[in-house]
Amino acid sequence: MENVSVSKGIFAFPGKYRIGDKKRKATKPVFCTEPWYIAYKEAWSIIQTAAENINSKMFTKLLVDLKLYASTINYDTLSGEIPTAILLTGVNLPDHATLFNLLAHEFKDITQHVAIIQRRDSYNLKNMLEETVYQLINVSENTSLNMKKYQCTPSVLNAWYEECTSKQPLLIIIPEFESSSADILQEFILILSVYSKQIKFILIFGVATALHAVHRSLPHHVTSKLQVQVFQAQSQVKSLSSVFEGIVLSTETSFKLTGRAFQLLTDIFLFYDFSVRGFLEGYKLCMMQHFYGNNINALCCNKKDEIKSKISALTSADLKEIMKLDSIAKYIQELPKEKRESLRDDEFEFKELLLTLMNQIFDFTWTFQIFLKCLHCVTSDLPNAPLGKQLRETYAKAASCSVTDSQEYKDCLQFLGFISKEELLQKLESMVNIIENSGAADVLEDVKLSLSKHRDAISDANLELVRETTELDIGNEKFNRFQLKEKLLEMSKKHSISPYKRAQLDFIDYLDKKIFSVYLKNPILLPASEIFFFGDGNSVKHHIIGSPRAAIHTGLNDPQAYLDCSCCTSNNEQSILATLPDLSIIYKLHLECGRLINMYDWLQAFLTIVCPEISGEEQREVDPELQARFTRAVAELQFLGFIKTSRKKTDHVMRLTWGCS
Repeated sequence: MENVSVSKGIFAFPGKYRIGDKKRKATKPVFCTEPWYIAYKEAWSIIQTAAENINSKMFTKLLVDLKLYASTINYDTLSGEIPTAILLTGVNLPDHATLFNLLAHEFKDITQHVAIIQRRDSYNLKNMLEETVYQLINVSENTSLNMKKYQCTPSVLNAWYEECTSKQPLLIIIPEFESSSADILQEFILILSVYSKQIKFILIFGVATALHAVHRSLPHHVTSKLQVQVFQAQSQVKSLSSVFEGIVLSTETSFKLTGRAFQLLTDIFLFYDFSVRGFLEGYKLCMMQHFYGNNINALCCNKKDEIKSKISALTSADLKEIMKLDSIAKYIQELPKEKRESLRDDEFEFKELLLTLMNQIFDFTWTFQIFLKCLHCVTSDLPNAPLGKQLRETYAKAASCSVTDSQEYKDCLQFLGFISKEELLQKLESMVNIIENSGAADVLEDVKLSLSKHRDAISDANLELVRETTELDIGNEKFNRFQLKEKLLEMSKKHSISPYKRAQLDFIDYLDKKIFSVYLKNPILLPASEIFFFGDGNSVKHHIIGSPRAAIHTGLNDPQAYLDCSCCTSNNEQSILATLPDLSIIYKLHLECGRLINMYDWLQAFLTIVCPEISGEEQREVDPELQARFTRAVAELQFLGFIKTSRKKTDHVMRLTWGCS
């Protein structure tokens, strides 16, 4: 069976490149000059720069503390102990590489000799020692040694270090401490401790869980060789909050993620991988989905001054597409008939209207972000935090629906009526500070003055209850017992209230009717909101969250979808062509079977398709090549998990999946 050809039993897609061919220069895609692509590149470059700044700030304190610890080590006072920094990074493996690469780069000021030992390099002690010594010796470009990895031993490292004039410490980083074998780590540390009096070592362990993992892996006779210092990295939830405030709520770009799309990315982060990098990749994918092939989204520019030039560059076809947007069509439909007709006939007039709407969205987005932070500072520490403790939770609620109509918002207003005077003044002061620091103090001067007046009124208000005696004036109106009770209760509430309570209720009413109901409207309801806001989570979900079963079914049932070849093209998905790969033929035949599949009948059906010229008679003697192809395809189908052998009938296999067809 070694010489049997099984070329039809695999998904082979030969490339065009052959050895000896000249490499062709890469050509830029044709869409590089399209307006939508230019707008996308500008927006993403701003977000990418912001993300890099956030990452550097995220690890700044940790890196400073580690460098300070390494630079203050006094090796003369150590009695054979190895200085060891245990870095508690949290369960976030996707972002660990970024942290430790940045750590190795920052330590270049202290030492040029850094070794990062990955999990693949520590499967045995010999390989771990060789990799460590090799990286430490050959990491410097100025070294005259050119040693092979098998020559790298601790004794070679000791001899090399004695010849070094700088005597810099040797930094060894193990990013995934829990993934390494405990026995290998113990022996590795004990070997290093033997040379610790001649060589200055610094160990850094990346621990994803807790400090207890170190004590569980290393016994006392090993940890006694280490001088341990523990460092805590910033939690990933705080990192997500930093990314959210620096990117999603950034005023540098006008693209905003809302609704289901934003909820999808945050859910993946919180319940799946805790990866900031994954969140940014998903954010980039949403931007690509928003901009791709749609020139009208080129209006999603980063500066308000660019809107007019962007609108002037629109073609007649682009203007017609903008008119078809749901929010624009609804807005035009509410205008008078004469105005609607003039907008459809006069492109200049429509461009002027579009310019006005774009400016309104820019102004709305600016104030929306300011008062969203105000709403968060007012409600984040209320009992049970109805609108969430994190700013992103408040944003998710406000960007997906009208937050002022939600029950959670109404509960927050009720809770505000029960807080103390000091707490209310503190919240009011925080709101004033947010407005002042936003750079919009001049535009929101009226709001700032009103808040200052309420602050003075609440500060001067007395907490003593003031009771007023009033007579019940019912006139000629008749009340039943229930109505009279309600009237008396209303009068008691009205006249048995303290000055502070009255000022508090006035302030809450002002927040509700004059601020939050005005500035925190649902952004999706704004005209032309589709240009700036993206909330279609379903369109990006299948790109971010894979569906392997559906992809396998598509590949086996319709190979042309992936192979893009003419031989697999069929007008009917139920038909089985002889030119299909053997695995596809076997798969489509197995879909027609019941729970148990007779192997002999399956083989005869396979032969009928691949050899139609001899399909009229039952084939007892099968060509070895065809039998090998059939056997291989069945084995591959079993490997994919669609069938398994049956103990009831040895000449049958059992089908494991249903509903794929």
